[in-house]
Amino acid sequence: MVDVTRRNLIKTSIFGGAALATAQMAAPLIGEAQAANSLSVVEWGPPWIDSSKALAAEWGKSSVDWTLHAGGAASILPKIKAAWPNPPYDLVDNWSPVFLSMIREDWAETVTLEDCPNLADVPEGLIPKDANGNWKAIPRGSSGIFFTCAPEMCPIEIKSIEDLLNPKLKGEILWPNPTLFSNLQVVSLALARGGDEFNMEPGWEFLKELAKSGNIGRVAANTSDVITSLDTGETTVTFGDQGTLSGIKGVKTIPLTKTSKDLKTFMFVSGWVVLKSSKNKKLAFDFANHTISKAASGRYFKDVGEVPVNAKAEHTIDHLRFEPKEIEEFVVVPDWDHLGKELDGWNKRWEQEIVQLL
Repeated sequence: MVDVTRRNLIKTSIFGGAALATAQMAAPLIGEAQAANSLSVVEWGPPWIDSSKALAAEWGKSSVDWTLHAGGAASILPKIKAAWPNPPYDLVDNWSPVFLSMIREDWAETVTLEDCPNLADVPEGLIPKDANGNWKAIPRGSSGIFFTCAPEMCPIEIKSIEDLLNPKLKGEILWPNPTLFSNLQVVSLALARGGDEFNMEPGWEFLKELAKSGNIGRVAANTSDVITSLDTGETTVTFGDQGTLSGIKGVKTIPLTKTSKDLKTFMFVSGWVVLKSSKNKKLAFDFANHTISKAASGRYFKDVGEVPVNAKAEHTIDHLRFEPKEIEEFVVVPDWDHLGKELDGWNKRWEQEIVQLL
């Protein structure tokens, strides 16, 4: 911007050298203005970051400084808390359980149709709210978290969750640590044996059996680990969200969403939170609004694989389309607020009781 301004002034003969001197003096101020107008955005790794960068280039109203989530999405929370009230982020991409944590901490700026007009095309029931009904996030995708496998490489056909203990799966399972997917992988184990997110003992006992069996060949710390491990054929079975699993290109995978009533699919929304501390709220809302337009939502589906929340956008994710009877049998909407409150304790239990068995 500084160079463009300088060239324009030089070409204007009326101002001559005096104008050039003025431009040089103003350069630091222009640089500062640029920095103030540059968005700081937290995003997941591939395929999200690639899609968002393309949308940002198309939007083009400011530069964007990108920060990738390090580990599970909840790992951003202590970073924000430690730096509050001046964390270095304007806009954070996250999902249902972390939305609730950010709302509870009063970090999320309220959003309106004036801020994001494209929310008019999003079912209101999908928009995260605070206790007073204020909108607190801009959802862009609706998706599920579920078990999947690479059938051409997996040694067995998985028909139920108990099949994870089959000795033929030695080293074949990629298991996410608790910060990924809010530990729903252990909730799924608990549900299979009569528990739930409020009664996790059956799940932890199941996980101990799994760890002792040797079937867990790799532990994932982030979504890139999930993609890389299955892409390379290191492992053939895992648990993850639609967006992450759509990034697996090296092998064909099949979702186990309608395979057995003990293989549950957990539904959620993902999208943007504008932090109250942001100095660039208008720009942040404008970029978020751009990403949920009909056209951008269609691209998001193609790039990331999540179901777009914009009702005008199309998608073809049949394994996340459930008939009413199928919803009763296969789908769970967990208590996200409870998951967020328990996650620290579950992380400690993972480290103390499970890691040593792997």
